Amino acid sequence: MSDRFPILRSLDPYHARIGYLGALASVGIRGLDRQDALAARFHDLLFGRVFADDQRYSGLLARVPPDRRPELEKRYLRPEEEDPTAVFTEPAPAAIDEPPPDWLLSRVSKRPRPKLVRTEWLYVSELWLYDERMPSPVGFVPREKLDRTIDLARWTGVLLPTLELSETGYLLQHLLAAARRSEHDEELFNPLCPMAHPSLPLLYFRILLASELLYPFLVVELVDRHRSGKILATRGKDGLLLAATDRLLETIGDISDPEDALGVRDVSFFRDSIAAKDSTQENYLRPRLEMLVDLGFLGRRAATSKFMWDPSPATVALARVLSPFTAATRNVSEVLSSFLDRHYFQAASTILSPGLRRIVDDRERMRWLALAFEEIGREFGFTPGRTLALKACLLAWEGGALMEVGEVFDAVYRVAADPEMAPFLHFSGGSRFDREFLIRIDEGLLKAVPGAVARGGPAK
Repeated sequence: MSDRFPILRSLDPYHARIGYLGALASVGIRGLDRQDALAARFHDLLFGRVFADDQRYSGLLARVPPDRRPELEKRYLRPEEEDPTAVFTEPAPAAIDEPPPDWLLSRVSKRPRPKLVRTEWLYVSELWLYDERMPSPVGFVPREKLDRTIDLARWTGVLLPTLELSETGYLLQHLLAAARRSEHDEELFNPLCPMAHPSLPLLYFRILLASELLYPFLVVELVDRHRSGKILATRGKDGLLLAATDRLLETIGDISDPEDALGVRDVSFFRDSIAAKDSTQENYLRPRLEMLVDLGFLGRRAATSKFMWDPSPATVALARVLSPFTAATRNVSEVLSSFLDRHYFQAASTILSPGLRRIVDDRERMRWLALAFEEIGREFGFTPGRTLALKACLLAWEGGALMEVGEVFDAVYRVAADPEMAPFLHFSGGSRFDREFLIRIDEGLLKAVPGAVARGGPAK
């Protein structure tokens, strides 16, 4: 994936639910990891078996609404190899003699259909997926496809090439851990839920925008077609993804800088692959739109609809926010990067939480930063300033206030020259000469800026 024009070239239906990315982060580690070890921990999280006499069963099942229970019931049917002992139990009722369609075991499948048995248990991730708080139960990731989530974590920077958690991955893990602690019964916590923590949708969408330059073009194209009455299609020459990709290439225009050529080539290859095969275009489009559904930016119609996604007022508002990027010419990646640093939370507030109080005081910004360090600062050494600034912005959001990552950076550099607060800030060598910095914050800073904010809420 090019840093200049980033695009997620190989998204597929197994990436539909963005919560799997958070679930993977929750079992990640901040150190060198192995693919098999990470996959094993991820498997153990998702594929614990829940029997009817399990103390979690009634609580998890109570969260499954009546309209989703018939499909969940089908998941008791499995290939015999998943539970050889099931052959000794009662045969499956005729009413559920078909497994879920996402198992790819339909009669038209070219693969041989295995013998099916009815089990007495469900995987915990199946119960999570059908939870009423999940925007859609589509997109179950089976055991043999867990590597697809690991791939996505790499592409989006949640995992580093060494498979250890990145700073973003750690922040995602931190939010999920906080959400789990706030659950009335931690055993019932659903890590797949994209709304499990108030800051999760903000972080997830920021991750997507930083990893996928195509998203602004996709959303704007979707809303433009919806408004004008043009066909909304998942495949063919009128396919939404193909049109959005063409729009991106037109915006980039002719390339004269050799450094840009590789990035544009990736986008062009992507365009050629979806133009060549309808099923590829559809399979690459679905997860992109389903992620927007997860984050509350897009509605969903009945599964029988030809185009099952329904632009909502939030979709229209999002298109309004993202439309400037579709006219940014070849510097679109720089414009998007600046947006994430300088305008992201303001834009998000117009869609998700209008009326947040704007922070204009450096002392308050520094107090939120100190609170962020208190929660996620490293016990030894220094913590990346960008991680702390992002966490500080999320804390402020939860407290009803609004500030941007770039504003926190500006405040740090101004305060570093303030004789009252500078003694509480410690930078690693060389940090002060770079916009990116590593920092340690003494707890005394919270006392040095008393009353700027109340923990968990905005200033009065």
